[in-house]
Amino acid sequence: MTASPTDIQALAGPSILPGLQDIEQVRLVLRGDSVVDWRRLAFRDRGHVDEFLRLLGFDPADRDDELRMMDIQRRALAYIEGHYAREMAPAVRRPRDVQSLFMLACRPGPDQPDACMVLKVMHIVHHAAGRELLYKLPVPINELFYRVETKVFEAVDSLKQQGVRIAEFAASRKTEDSIFTKLLCKADSLAADVHDRLRFRIITETLGDLFGALVHLTRTLFPFSYVLPGSARNDLIDLSATLEADERLQPLQPLLQELGGRNRSPVNSFSSAGYRVINFVVDIPVRVDDLIERLPEHTARKGRVVFLLVEFQLVDRETHRLNDTGENKHSLYKERQRVQVFNRLTGRG
Repeated sequence: MTASPTDIQALAGPSILPGLQDIEQVRLVLRGDSVVDWRRLAFRDRGHVDEFLRLLGFDPADRDDELRMMDIQRRALAYIEGHYAREMAPAVRRPRDVQSLFMLACRPGPDQPDACMVLKVMHIVHHAAGRELLYKLPVPINELFYRVETKVFEAVDSLKQQGVRIAEFAASRKTEDSIFTKLLCKADSLAADVHDRLRFRIITETLGDLFGALVHLTRTLFPFSYVLPGSARNDLIDLSATLEADERLQPLQPLLQELGGRNRSPVNSFSSAGYRVINFVVDIPVRVDDLIERLPEHTARKGRVVFLLVEFQLVDRETHRLNDTGENKHSLYKERQRVQVFNRLTGRG
């Protein structure tokens, strides 16, 4: 079903009105693209970069974090120069700090491609280290889920304070039986993808509120760069039409970078044709300063951020109502799953 343009006239406040970086981030969330395919960034200034670094789990004012970020930069540079015959620009090889590298990636010029290249590899280095650290921590993953829940609850409260009208908000974790069903339904389902995941549903009053929620969440809750590529489903927001319909946002549309249609929306064969939602998965960074103290050989310089998979479902109130009628009913969705599992178990599927 075709997504619709959103009316964001109610979101005229400066804290909500998006800039170019905001629109690029929301587009990535809606399309399920990968930041590795980006050609440039659009942060306004170093303060804007610092806001993003905090989403990544770093404190720009912390000396250990500053050293950790520069270590990640050196590892990324070593990877590129070790595998490719490319001489990187001096400003990229020896930046004053990580913020300088981000700003080079935002400014057209000879250093921009090299800055983007290094930042892409840094993105992967940080993620890989965080995932490795997760499995070293001597705590159950459920204890870490609580930290994510706290962050999301605070973000939803902030949404309301910014004037985004939230009709309903719910958090959930899959039951054991639901996990079994999910794994038995599809041959490509993995236990790690299903087990290690929290789910949050945000129902807004209108589509305009939905757009505002996405802008705010990518600013304050999670780094857009760790939305899982290929995980996004968007049946509700036509971003191009939304930009075109609002004279404040029209100038941003021609500035969006070309991405080449790499997005891949997942297909859920158990949903009815009329079911509509925005759905995506993020690997959210979580600080674990207190827990690394239990790892005798681990120091803050080696990183103190782990990643946890979180699924988000966003929908407006009217669409949510329609999603629970006719063939869209959740009970029929579960029945289609149940039949598929039985067919697979009996060799019929």
